[in-house]
Amino acid sequence: MTSLSSDPTTKPPPRVLVRIFSFARPYAGRLAASALLLAVLAVTSACVPALVRTAINDHIKPALDASNVKLPEGVAFLAAAIFGLGIAGMLARIGQLLLITVTSQRAMHDLRMALFRHLMSRNLRFFDANPSGRLVTRVTNDIEALNELFSSGLDVMAFDFLRILIAAALLFWQDWRLALAAFVAVPLLVAVSWQFQRAARNLFRDVRSKVAAVNARLAERLAGVRTIVAFHREESEQEKFAQANVELRDAHLATVNNYAWFYPVMEWSVTIGTVSILVAGWWISGGKGASAGDLVFTWMLFGMFVDPLRQLADRFNVAQAAIAAAERIVATLDDDRTLPIRQPQTPLPDRPRSVRFERIRFSYDARKPVIKDITLDVPPGSSVAIVGATGSGKSTLINLLLRFYDPDEGRVLVDGVDIRDVNPSDLRRKIGVVLQDVVLFGGTLRDNLALGDTARRDDVLMRALTTVGAAGLVDRLGGLDAVIAERGATLSAGERQLIAFARTLVHDPSILVLDEATASIDTETERALQSALSVALKGRTSILIAHRLSTIRHADRIVVMHHGEIRESGTHAQLLAAEGMYARLHRLQFAPESPANDG
Repeated sequence: MTSLSSDPTTKPPPRVLVRIFSFARPYAGRLAASALLLAVLAVTSACVPALVRTAINDHIKPALDASNVKLPEGVAFLAAAIFGLGIAGMLARIGQLLLITVTSQRAMHDLRMALFRHLMSRNLRFFDANPSGRLVTRVTNDIEALNELFSSGLDVMAFDFLRILIAAALLFWQDWRLALAAFVAVPLLVAVSWQFQRAARNLFRDVRSKVAAVNARLAERLAGVRTIVAFHREESEQEKFAQANVELRDAHLATVNNYAWFYPVMEWSVTIGTVSILVAGWWISGGKGASAGDLVFTWMLFGMFVDPLRQLADRFNVAQAAIAAAERIVATLDDDRTLPIRQPQTPLPDRPRSVRFERIRFSYDARKPVIKDITLDVPPGSSVAIVGATGSGKSTLINLLLRFYDPDEGRVLVDGVDIRDVNPSDLRRKIGVVLQDVVLFGGTLRDNLALGDTARRDDVLMRALTTVGAAGLVDRLGGLDAVIAERGATLSAGERQLIAFARTLVHDPSILVLDEATASIDTETERALQSALSVALKGRTSILIAHRLSTIRHADRIVVMHHGEIRESGTHAQLLAAEGMYARLHRLQFAPESPANDG
């Protein structure tokens, strides 16, 4: 995996900026037009001081010397020219702002989609290492920081650089001595700006890190709010969030302090330059004073030079925030924790039937083995149940079958095809999974059943709901267009489970996996569902994981796992007769309660 340096004092690698700006490459024409309009705006801005100098030296000063109180014709013409330049500059700026804003939004749209596609293609190890709040920050806050740079940072910085160059050239063209006098304050301006931006780079990296920490904590706590309330941990969580919030506040205040000294010192530096221009103007003319037009021209050009310099330092704050965001986004995009697909890909049959785990070894952390040399066959059309204590590796086998992870050793075969040779999307379309922890999304019941597959007809959805005994739920909710709250919060656990069952059947998988799928269903609903499933499972290969042995006693084969190994295998009757682990589990679940001891 490619990683970035975590040292906040280092400059961002050039490849980070190249990578980010590559998303603007398709809009190079728009950017070129924006740059051209900025050049027009800079030229019109530079013409104004020259016209003012001409008006003062050639028209206003002679008229005042001659005691002429009438407005000279030349001044009216020059005033009209200045007004016209102002209109041209305004129109150029409007066009430029529209171009750069639209271009920025399009580029950020492309980047946001690229980042989301990248996140959706990662394997579960990636999400094990990255809290959801941190990833949300990448897609929202960090991209918004880049958007600000594209839409109101880069264009202003380019414009300001151009104004500085034009102003400096005109100052030396007018009088190199006055130019040098104006530039007396420049070393101080540059030093202050350099120190400001150097501090800003580190501060904004710290702010981005603290924002991500707050978002991660917030996302986790909102997702687990029921647990927090149930255990009365509201005050404890508030204290922890308050600490993270204080750290974020202090990081922001540090940037405020950086601003606090920067602007006053910049203003003081401008004052030094203004005084220097006045003194030099008097000295250059031998005590008689430089012409009023020349002094005004020099002073206006000095303002044209200093103002963008101040703006550049301010915009550098935007740039530093964006660079910090860019480093994090590129680090996420460079995270290559995905499952390799060997080429050429092998297509699975339309209706794959058999599953084989062949000498599988697996560990989540490369230290503690979870699966130890397991070989397990699930013949076509058969049902195999897997039971065992928590942590025995039952759900891990399902994770490997769905290729959420790859085994450290061994192979997983579907219809004789190694699933590493198959596109994961093709594999998962043919396997239906019902988990104990049901995930429902905010939207309609139809959305939750079809999961974006608009080709699924309503009669198919209703047939699946009827199969699992949930037709009455549809009537209660008010039809397929009934709105489901986020995470199905307004539904009972059993109702959510029924929707999950129906959702799986809607997509008509040939291999069905039930992972503790009836754990949240009451006994009466479970009986009805078992009857429905006997129909739904017919003709399908199925893998059933359960703690409640009553749900799997009719499976063709029952496998007992313990500490990542298969300890027993057989039918319900065979395992009871063997008097082994399964028999003990059965006795524990179905032994009659002993009468209370009244003694």
